Amino acid sequence: MLQQTENFVSRDLQSTLDQIASGAKDRKDEIVDLLSSEQPKKSRQIDAVFDRCIWWEGCYYCQDEQGQWQRVKCFM
Repeated sequence: MLQQTENFVSRDLQSTLDQIASGAKDRKDEIVDLLSSEQPKKSRQIDAVFDRCIWWEGCYYCQDEQGQWQRVKCFM
């Protein structure tokens, strides 16, 4: 699967997201649905590549099977 490595997060943010995710609701279905009409290819990619997603400080972050977080969509 294609992964956009420019969206990988720093080690510090990785740690923060791990902590947040331990008590947060999985939002993968939410971001997949949100992007399905405006960015269908990206929506399918997120669904196929990532195990879970969370919302934090205006962005969706998703975690792959290796435990790496990537920023997938931000709203400002």
